[in-house]
Amino acid sequence: MTFTIKRIYVDVFRAPVEKPVIASFGTIPTRGIAMLRIEDSDGVIGWGDMWGNFPTVTTEYRAKLAAFVLPALLLNREVDDVASFYHDLGKSLHVLAVQADEPGPVAAVLAAVDQALWDLKARKAGVPLRRLLNPNASDRVPAYASGLNPGDGPETVVTQRGLGHRNFKLKVGFGDDIDKANVQRIMDGLSPGERFFVDANQRWDLDDAIRAADWLADAGVGWFEEPMVADAPEADWQKLKAAVRLPLAGAENLRGIDTVERAQAWLDYIQPDVGKWGGVTDCYVIAKNAIAAGKTYCPHWLGGGVGQLHSAQLLAAAGGDGLLEMDVNENPLRDRVLAGALAIDDGFVELPTDAGIGATADLSTIEQWRVDETVLD
Repeated sequence: MTFTIKRIYVDVFRAPVEKPVIASFGTIPTRGIAMLRIEDSDGVIGWGDMWGNFPTVTTEYRAKLAAFVLPALLLNREVDDVASFYHDLGKSLHVLAVQADEPGPVAAVLAAVDQALWDLKARKAGVPLRRLLNPNASDRVPAYASGLNPGDGPETVVTQRGLGHRNFKLKVGFGDDIDKANVQRIMDGLSPGERFFVDANQRWDLDDAIRAADWLADAGVGWFEEPMVADAPEADWQKLKAAVRLPLAGAENLRGIDTVERAQAWLDYIQPDVGKWGGVTDCYVIAKNAIAAGKTYCPHWLGGGVGQLHSAQLLAAAGGDGLLEMDVNENPLRDRVLAGALAIDDGFVELPTDAGIGATADLSTIEQWRVDETVLD
């Protein structure tokens, strides 16, 4: 199936929230999204999300970067093989990424392009994206409530349990008094069959990570996510793996299939981010490789509704025992874009049956929070 790119839309929205997202590396005081829409000559539109939640200024910047670099690369181009097209784009922008010393922003722009092209292709084929990737893909995936803040994590578990979640992840790295109290309260309140994980957001060095892993294992936590900075020396990660008594999770902050595969030596849960690097093309390869290696694929996502839908489609296509990350912090942009397309029920999400990612956002519902709009043709 070949299609021709005729128009590009870059939309930026930013909404205020009452409670910020709090992580050990800093605070996200507002919720922003940078969406990319690609329209073909038949008027079919595919949707993608760029990663850009921290620091907040990066959302607007990456949108501007997309509007600057993409017209010459995309407009009037024919696309047949999306994966090959995506890899060719990466080669075209490699020098820019190196010269500008901005591999991250460039990777996020490319990831959004790849998402949008896969969505467009699936819509033209009239099938859900998961079925385009894998005809035997499931229509139902397990999920977990993510992003639980240190100030009210235990209370949020109770709220989210009432809304249908059965698995939960708390942010840690705020000192033993806060972390241990939150973990113990949540563990004590779990019902049979429920699972609980923690994310340190790269907070500690090797010694502190080992110390934290010890008491977290005693508490019965299901996985320990990003205890150290993602690019810590491999020798440190190997030492950590040898010392801990609970599974390690990560990969959202790694770039490159080879890099992630090396990290499988110490990571048990593999968590690439479809909007940060790799898009659908490379994240799907990572997912299949991880499962083949006996690891568990759990896509990372903490952004808008379009990326959430792509993550769900990827997980369903990949299969395995992984869970869909669902940020439960306040985010009207995400919620209005999703418009109920991924409702949680008893710990599972039923994926929509419509073509592509399964939903088409009504941008009029978030127009009040628009920051910028660029149409390129």
